[in-house]
Amino acid sequence: MDFSIFKKTHDSLAENNRIYLWVIVALVVVILMQQWSLVTERTRVVLEPPYLDKAVKIGYASADADYYESWGLFVAELVGNLTPGDASYVAKNLGKLFDSGDYQIVRGKVLASAAAERADQANFFFQAKKTIWQPANHTVFVYGVLSQINNDGVTVSKVHYTFSMGVHIEAGRPVLDNFDAYEGEPHTIKWLINEGKSGEKK
Repeated sequence: MDFSIFKKTHDSLAENNRIYLWVIVALVVVILMQQWSLVTERTRVVLEPPYLDKAVKIGYASADADYYESWGLFVAELVGNLTPGDASYVAKNLGKLFDSGDYQIVRGKVLASAAAERADQANFFFQAKKTIWQPANHTVFVYGVLSQINNDGVTVSKVHYTFSMGVHIEAGRPVLDNFDAYEGEPHTIKWLINEGKSGEKK
């Protein structure tokens, strides 16, 4: 028996086995990395408001100003053009946008507004004129004209009106809070400072 040939063959097989072992280890590492990325991957669903007509950047916790303003405009148009017949539907669907703490407040305001419309036998019509995004406190202001129209189609009253709400991005989706509606101009930080100064002069 020629031991030199046997030794060469044995050494060659051992070398091949070492190479295969490293290939297997590398494949196991790659598979484990892929599994880890699949397990830790966050699923993102991006909601797009109907008034958005251009591309915007939406991250996991932030977005462009246009995105915030579009959600504010959507809610203002929904609430501002409320009728007694669709109040329950609007109130229910706002629950998908507002956080749980604020939803009950908003729902109460929507249903109270619908009850007032029913009692006055009139509907409200809101025409937005301007939207403002205030990044300092994540607030959107939607300013416009709120008209009250009776059953005969006659405009009973017209007032300058503002809807304001906080808009935050949580896990890639909008969450609204601090909803407010009032007559007059948007109560922005600049407006509050000017009001404070005019109050001091008096």
